[in-house]
Amino acid sequence: MTCQGKIRLALLLLLSVALMPAGLADAQTIDVQPQGQARQQVDSLQAQADAITAEITAQDRDLEVVVEQHNATRVSLDQLTMKLADSRANLDDMTAKRNEQERMLSSRLTNIYKAGDINIMSILLNSTSFNDFLEQAQYIVKINQQDLKLEQEFEASAEAISETTDNIDRQRAEQMRLEKDLADQQAVIESRINERQQKLNDVNGQVQQILRQEQARQQAEAAREAAETASMLQDLQISDATQAQVVETALHYLGVPYVWGGESPAGFDCSGLTKFVLAQHGVELPHNAAMQFALGAPVPRDQLQPGDLVFFGPLSPHHVGMYVGKGKFIEAPTFGEVVRVSTLVFDSDYAGARRYPLQPRLGPPR
Repeated sequence: MTCQGKIRLALLLLLSVALMPAGLADAQTIDVQPQGQARQQVDSLQAQADAITAEITAQDRDLEVVVEQHNATRVSLDQLTMKLADSRANLDDMTAKRNEQERMLSSRLTNIYKAGDINIMSILLNSTSFNDFLEQAQYIVKINQQDLKLEQEFEASAEAISETTDNIDRQRAEQMRLEKDLADQQAVIESRINERQQKLNDVNGQVQQILRQEQARQQAEAAREAAETASMLQDLQISDATQAQVVETALHYLGVPYVWGGESPAGFDCSGLTKFVLAQHGVELPHNAAMQFALGAPVPRDQLQPGDLVFFGPLSPHHVGMYVGKGKFIEAPTFGEVVRVSTLVFDSDYAGARRYPLQPRLGPPR
C-alpha cells in the first residue's frame, strides 16, 4: 500500500470512530452511511492537501526564479564594485601623474623666462662657426619638441581624468540602482515566503497533518536515497579520481538546510551549493545558475559524468544541481528543505548539463 493510501486509511478509521454514536455498542447496529461519509471526507481532505502541495510547489518554483535574479543582481553589483575600485585607483594614479606634469611644465616655463627670448638670430650672432650654429639650433628644436610633448601629455591627462571621473559617476549611479534592485527583490522574496507560510498555517488541521506526514515521508525518502547513493558510490568505481572526489565533496553537505542566497555550510541555495563545491576543485563560478550555465562546456544527456552540473528552466536556468552518477544528482531543492540526492528526470524543465575543468581538492571539504 502506498503512503497516501495508508494516510487515507488512517483518516478513515479516525473519522469512523469520531462519527460513531456515543451509546452505540452493538456492531450489528452500525450503519454503512457514516463510513461512506468518512470516505468522502478523507478524499476531500486528501484533495485539499494535494491542491495545496501543488500550489506551494508552483510558488516555490516562481520564488526560485526571483532568488536567482537576486543572485544575478548581487554578482553584477560585486563586479561593478570591483570596477569602481579600479576606476578610483586609476584616477588617483592619473591625478598624481598630472600633478608631476604640472610641476615639470611650471619649471620649464620658469627656465624659459629666466633665459630670456632665444631665437635663430641670437643663435646666429653668438655662434663661432656654422657647425656651432647647427648644434645650438638643433638643441633648441629638441627643447621645443619636449615642451610640446609635455604640454600634449598634460592636456591628455586632463581629458583622461575628466573621462574617468564621468565613468565613476556612471558606475556609482548603476551601483545605487543595483542596490535598490537587491532591496526590492529581497522584499519580494520575504513577502512570498511569508505568504507561503501563512498559506500552510491557514489550512485545516487535518490537512496540515497530511502535509506533515507527506513531508516526513519525503525526508525519509531523501535519507534513504542518500544512504543508497553513498552505498552506490562504493560500487560506481568512478575511473577518474577527481570526479570521484568532487562527488565526495558534494555529498559532504547532505542535510544542510536551504537558505536563499546561502553559499556556505550554514545554508545553501542551488547555485550557492554548486559554487561552493566546485570552488574546492579549482573552478570559480558566479552565484547564479544562468551564469554558471553560460560558462561550462555543453554535455549531451547520454554523456553525463559525475561532477557535471545539470540545469533546469529551459528559457533561462533557474535551478542547478550536480550529477553524481547512476541517474542521481545532488541539489539544494527549495525553501523548507535540505541538501539531498534526487533522481534526474529529463522532462520539459531540463535545460542541459555543463562540464568544467575540475582539479583535485586540497585538504578535506571545507
